[in-house]
Amino acid sequence: MKLSLGENIRRLRRDRDMTQEQLADALAVSFQAVSRWENGSTYPDLELIPAIAEFFSVSTDELLGVPEAEKNRQAEALVMRYADINNSEYPAADAQKKAELRARLAEIVKSLRRDFSGTEAAAALFTSLGEVEMQEPILSEYRLLAETILAKDPKNYDVILGFSQIEEDGRISNFLDRYSTSCDTSRNALLFERYLTRGDAVKFEPLRQKILYNTLRDAVSWQRFRSMDDYGDIKESAERIITCLGIIHTFEDEMPTSEHPVSCDGKPDCWIFEKVWHGLRLSCREAMLGETEEALTVLEDVVGLVEAAEMLPEGAKIKSSRFLPDLSWSKAVTEFDRGKSFHFHTGPDGCWTYPFDARSVLNALTDEKSWTWFDPIRSEPRFKACTERTRRLAEKG
Repeated sequence: MKLSLGENIRRLRRDRDMTQEQLADALAVSFQAVSRWENGSTYPDLELIPAIAEFFSVSTDELLGVPEAEKNRQAEALVMRYADINNSEYPAADAQKKAELRARLAEIVKSLRRDFSGTEAAAALFTSLGEVEMQEPILSEYRLLAETILAKDPKNYDVILGFSQIEEDGRISNFLDRYSTSCDTSRNALLFERYLTRGDAVKFEPLRQKILYNTLRDAVSWQRFRSMDDYGDIKESAERIITCLGIIHTFEDEMPTSEHPVSCDGKPDCWIFEKVWHGLRLSCREAMLGETEEALTVLEDVVGLVEAAEMLPEGAKIKSSRFLPDLSWSKAVTEFDRGKSFHFHTGPDGCWTYPFDARSVLNALTDEKSWTWFDPIRSEPRFKACTERTRRLAEKG
């Protein structure tokens, strides 16, 4: 990889209207050393690189001239490492080990802030925050990373939304005062009104579909009811899940069948995430209520839906939506989190679902500590068969 260190030092020095002698004095080196750096005959000593970067208020990567593609690759590797520690190592660790892991996670966030704050991977880190990120020293590093990103991109939705979920109560008001916007003046809302007023159907229609999709998805998201469903009345929980699935079915003008009570036809569509996770939770609720046949039928439908989705090649057409006809599908490609994501395109922007793949479904079926609701049917041959089908998919992926 060719570095443009000397050229960058010259550019940054000139941007500050400094002479070589002035920079040399600031860094406690000779002006001849600065001259040799700038003409490319030598490089600064390794320990000087961070000091030079700090002096010019740039990252070391920016100073070295690391190509954007390489920066993105390095940033994605850090985010993947963060996810691996957070999802795999942390849950099983004892208290002392968790403290050590929190320190390691904080260092990763610090590295992203210092060297990769301008990458998509750094912002993507804010899309899956939880209780771990509310603890120190991780929270402080997230606060600094959020401020760094928002200083350059003050309306970054993922960062604003994500950090607003973990910030301390005593600080949240100040954060919202600085960064929140009303719904009516959001970017999408303003563009929606602009295109509607101008009668620009070409630009208006994809945005309409995107807003409609995201609004309905939020309304039926299982995550909106998760705390109530995990600790509340099992029957009420099942009824809420059935209602959410019913909204999707009505929206798409589809009817559940005895074989496909969740998917309606076993084919993937743009509601794949909601159908799979509502289906998993409905299955275990039915199991807890003693409705074994219903629980297993729902589970088989869900696993079949996962199989069908995993087999779709890139760019394959999915079942067209009643009100979202322009959505097309790709098995995209964010490996930051728990694997693949399903991406539904609506023009240039697109709608992302949540990360989803067979591995996450397998975790639900095999995690006997967190998914105890499946206990009444774990010994059933059909449950075991579903688990093995999902395991084969996860291993293949």
